[in-house]
Amino acid sequence: MSDNIMLRLAGIRKNFGEKVALHHVDIDVRCGEVHVICGENGAGKSTLMNILAGIHSPTAGTITLKGKEAKITDPIAASALGIGMVHQHFALVPSMTIAENVFLGRHLRRWGLFSDKPAMLSFTQRLIDKFNFRLDAAAPIRGLSVGQRQRVEILKALAFDAELLILDEPTAVLTPPEVDDLLQVINGLRKSGKTILFITHKLHEVKAVSDRVTIIRHGRSVTTYDTAGVSETQIARDMVGREVFLTGRKSGSGERSFGETILDLADVSIINSVNKYVLDRVSLNVRAGEVVGIAGVDGNGQTELSEAIAGLMAVQAGKICLQNKDITAASVGERQVAGLGFIPEDRLDRGLGATMSVAENVSATNYVRAGLVKYGFVRSGRQNAFAAEKIKQFDVRGGRPDTPVGWLSGGNMQKIVIARELERDPVLLVVSQPTRGLDIGAAEFVHARILAAADRGRAILLISSELSEILALSDRIGVMYSGRLVAVLDRKDATEETIGRLMNGGERQVA
Repeated sequence: MSDNIMLRLAGIRKNFGEKVALHHVDIDVRCGEVHVICGENGAGKSTLMNILAGIHSPTAGTITLKGKEAKITDPIAASALGIGMVHQHFALVPSMTIAENVFLGRHLRRWGLFSDKPAMLSFTQRLIDKFNFRLDAAAPIRGLSVGQRQRVEILKALAFDAELLILDEPTAVLTPPEVDDLLQVINGLRKSGKTILFITHKLHEVKAVSDRVTIIRHGRSVTTYDTAGVSETQIARDMVGREVFLTGRKSGSGERSFGETILDLADVSIINSVNKYVLDRVSLNVRAGEVVGIAGVDGNGQTELSEAIAGLMAVQAGKICLQNKDITAASVGERQVAGLGFIPEDRLDRGLGATMSVAENVSATNYVRAGLVKYGFVRSGRQNAFAAEKIKQFDVRGGRPDTPVGWLSGGNMQKIVIARELERDPVLLVVSQPTRGLDIGAAEFVHARILAAADRGRAILLISSELSEILALSDRIGVMYSGRLVAVLDRKDATEETIGRLMNGGERQVA
């Protein structure tokens, strides 16, 4: 194999009708390396990986695999060529065992008729042991953690002789300890001779795990670096095409003064339909000018916390006060009038009307504030001008004021919700997963707006699964586990290790 190159992409172009998703991409991936692909949303990363996985065919360009030109016509052809893709969203059957999931749709047969479960179990366990995945092939998926399920997805590719593994945003739903475990798994795969293409937007992971990194911008490959010789700042600059502000709050609450208590929760509890506490006596306060971050693995009560405060879920016990006013039983509208702003984690279900236009969505809570109504009628020209201003200000791509918001990408939908709520300038802003689906440039802008609101004296409750985001923006950090607020730390006392341990149910260690 010439030049030790496993994969060579030359002049790759992809058109979808008149839209050009990839203009020109050149990448060489060496045998046995971890090669990271970075780029903003819409840069073409997913399109490129889907071409390698056989989901799309390139409009132009050549793919060379192990020195021979390859035609990847479909996912079966990709698998036959030794390419395995691990998608961000898992495709596992919870009621089945690990072995059954690994061989799903491709069962080993005895006498050509019956599934050979002992053979599948034995094969899967040998594979697990070979790569030190620390799993039991007979264990059902439903009892596994998120990180363990991800290893099963990797096993599914390895079981059919994948030499080139594509990992698409593999750490998106993992806790910090699980991320560390995954990076060890990746290093083990590299040592065993596997070649890995790793898609991520988390720059510290690029530095932690990769040998080389290629940046894609606007459908073109910009440059490739040896990772050891490039900084996170340079990678971010090349991704966005300009300097990017990568830091947030520079001091903890001990060096910053705050105003009166804006939000006060006292023993707030929610019991679900099967009589389980999804919020268990949560007490918390947020002061004027303060950013309080809430960390936790998805599913530990963060969603219920935000929706209880916003009035979307009824509480069975406890009290919620906004500026000393009891809003526990108040409606959503009454809470908005009282000064609550809410950016939900599910932008499509909770935050937007998908069939309504961009202008209608971004105006929904701003008709009076933005002067969009006169004599009881909406001033359509003013409304469209207001929407156009927000589209430009928040760099909403692919949409005009009259575009149905459901036509936009997920990241651009998120920008519409954020634009609408920040325009209201509420005294309390509850922000859940604000940069999910956003690229680094857009995330930088959103972070700056959140911090600007805090600097104006607004209280911010920030809920995020991105621990780096929580650490960058927060003055205090609360950690949720199994519906309980298990700790609240001053930022100066919070470390990734401490928070990660608490997120996994560990006790806070006292120095």
